[in-house]
Amino acid sequence: MPSVSTNQIPKSFRANRPKALQWLGRTVLSFLGWKVNGGISDEYAGQKLVVIVAPHTSNWDGILGVATIAGLDAKITFIGKHTVFKYFGLGAFMRYMGGIPVDRTKPGGIIQDAIDQIREINGTLIGMAPEGTRSKVKEWKTGFLRIANELNTKIVPASIDFAKKEILLGKIFKPSGDNQKDIAYLKNYYKAFTPKHPENY
Repeated sequence: MPSVSTNQIPKSFRANRPKALQWLGRTVLSFLGWKVNGGISDEYAGQKLVVIVAPHTSNWDGILGVATIAGLDAKITFIGKHTVFKYFGLGAFMRYMGGIPVDRTKPGGIIQDAIDQIREINGTLIGMAPEGTRSKVKEWKTGFLRIANELNTKIVPASIDFAKKEILLGKIFKPSGDNQKDIAYLKNYYKAFTPKHPENY
């Protein structure tokens, strides 16, 4: 069985990147001993979906995430610091992989800036880390729920489990409109997965 397959997501979510890049993603995951399980049903084809990724405690999460995106050939949109996009080569690669630059120095405008840009994209997966950082946090950021509510999208909980070496695309979650209730539910869901650095989660 391959470490990851494009068949795990609907065709509408595929980016149609070069086969060599898809192969590289699968190869990196296989070399590290990881697999991607679960998937997204065809009933959500053509929609926008927010994909939240947790637990997030290590730089390895990003490496595994990029390999998964490449292996799935997923058309994903993710938010990045606008300054990173200014680096020669890196900025172009991040845009190619679905990154959109937002200026974090603008108070209160980050999520709205992202929403305005995402609204123009037809059928995409919107990747976010609810913790917002690799460090231990008391509270999750609510930006992912704001995006889901304003764009009327559902949420795919994606987990990174270092005990099983598994990335799992979990069951679709529909926000209730009660942020506290939804975050409590999702935090409890993610307790089943082992982060790279448990002390940071």
